[in-house]
Amino acid sequence: MNAVDSLLDLLGEMRTMIQRIDDESYVAPARGRSSGGIGSHVRHCLDHINALVTATRTGMCAYDRRARGTAVEICRHAALHSILDLEADLLRLDRRLLDVPVHVETQVDTHGSVLVTTSTIGRELMFVISHTIHHNALIGRLLEERAIEMGPRFGLAPATPLLLCAQ
Repeated sequence: MNAVDSLLDLLGEMRTMIQRIDDESYVAPARGRSSGGIGSHVRHCLDHINALVTATRTGMCAYDRRARGTAVEICRHAALHSILDLEADLLRLDRRLLDVPVHVETQVDTHGSVLVTTSTIGRELMFVISHTIHHNALIGRLLEERAIEMGPRFGLAPATPLLLCAQ
């Protein structure tokens, strides 16, 4: 298995989760908050994956340039459509691009200051995988609050032994 396949697997898990829940569960905010529900986490993850895919064409990965409150955040069908588009983009990705240098633009403070660093598509792919796992873990907690079971590995890093989580 390669890193692109790992990200495709994560998108598949996310797609399955979205298909299994209802619209209310998808848009409900996290307890005690006005935002941060499942749809918000999905949109956030897909924005990061889209930024990476865009970087393969432009050479600039700008994770912080994202729109909030989009259809993906409030409509499961829009999220599913976006996932299918991203899966198709990843399947077409030339694996030789993984070693290609890329600039990463990051907002470093609340005033809008931006730094640009250099990375590679492969390194950013690994970041996006880790980032998606992290958000799937947060989604997993939101699902637990609604008594929705996704299976014991949903939201766990591949290196996390399942036995430790059962204790």
